[in-house]
Amino acid sequence: MMFRPLPVMTVLSIICFSILIMFGNWQWARYGEKMAQKGVAPDWAELAGTTLPGTERTVYAYADGDAAWRQVTAFETAEGILFLPVSIAYSIEPPPVRVAEAPETLTLRGLWHPPQRRNAFTTPDEPEKGIYYALDPERLAASLPADQAARVIPRVFEPETLMRMDDPAPQPVANPLLQPGDAERLPPERHFGYAITWWGLAMALVGVYLAFHYQRGRLRFRRETSE
Repeated sequence: MMFRPLPVMTVLSIICFSILIMFGNWQWARYGEKMAQKGVAPDWAELAGTTLPGTERTVYAYADGDAAWRQVTAFETAEGILFLPVSIAYSIEPPPVRVAEAPETLTLRGLWHPPQRRNAFTTPDEPEKGIYYALDPERLAASLPADQAARVIPRVFEPETLMRMDDPAPQPVANPLLQPGDAERLPPERHFGYAITWWGLAMALVGVYLAFHYQRGRLRFRRETSE
C-alpha cells in the first residue's frame, strides 16, 4: 500500500472530522440524558387564574410529527398575565378562533417552559389575523392594551392537558408540547437523528478525502509491478 497525504488538506480534514465527531457525540449525550429523564416524575406546578375573553390567539405548533394550531388566551393570575394554551387542532391551515363569551376561572397543573425561540425560517406573524408562529409572550403581548401588556409574564405555562378540537367531539388530550423534566422542546429522538447525521458527515468526509488522494495517484492499495 502506498499513501502520500497532501499536508494542508490532511490538516483541514482532521480538524473538520474532529468537529463533526464532537457534534455527534454531544447530540448522542443529549439523547441519553433526555431518554433518562423520561422516567423522572415531573415537578408539577399549579396555576390558578381567570381567562380574559377577546384575547384569544392562534399559534402554530409542530406536534407529534404534524402541523398543529393551538388556541391561546390571556390568563390573569396573581403574578401577572400569561398566554395560556387551551386547545389544539391538527391541520395545515389555521382553524377559526373560538371567542369565549365569559371569563372562566381555572386551576391547572402543568410545567413552566421558556418562550419559543424564533429562527431565520420562522414564518412571519400575522397579528391583524390573530395568527402567530411561535408561542412568544413578548410578541403576543404587543396585541394587548398597554396596561395589560406591561404585566405579561415572559414565560410559557404548558398545561397537562389540552382540548383537541379537530375531532367530531372535542375531548381532552395530553399536551404534546409539554416536556416533563426538560425545559427544551426538542424530543430525544431528534437528538438521536442529529447524532447519526453528524457521524455520517464525518464518514463521508473520510470517503471524499481518500477518493481525492486515490484519483491524484497518492493512494494505492497494491504496488505497481514493472514487467
